[in-house]
Amino acid sequence: MNRRRRMRPDLGFGTVVLLIVTALVMSAAGVFHAYLKNRQIKVARELQGVEDRISQYKLDITTLEIRLDDQLNPILLNDRLIEMSSDLRGIPPGMVEEVPAFRGEFPVASPLPGSRDSPPLPSTSLSTVASGS
Repeated sequence: MNRRRRMRPDLGFGTVVLLIVTALVMSAAGVFHAYLKNRQIKVARELQGVEDRISQYKLDITTLEIRLDDQLNPILLNDRLIEMSSDLRGIPPGMVEEVPAFRGEFPVASPLPGSRDSPPLPSTSLSTVASGS
């Protein structure tokens, strides 16, 4: 009985090392947790930015489609041509020629200019082409 009374409960070397290792592991886990949370917040902000840009691009596309529809409006287009004093005028319906749809057969074409099977092109200088002679 006296022997137990004399033994004091002190910490041994192994216990101190175990406590230090445990404290290091817990602090490293806390730092890692904070790092991961910060990365998660950064990624969420980046995703929000990308989503904002996508929605802005969709809005821009819609706006451009509306402006394009306005530009291609035949009545407004005719008014703009008249306002610009353009030489373009409407074509009477009787002048329009209907072209048959493609049936899958290619017409026999003449050889391309400059190929071996075609006759040589007449030589003209650039000055004659520019002058219109």
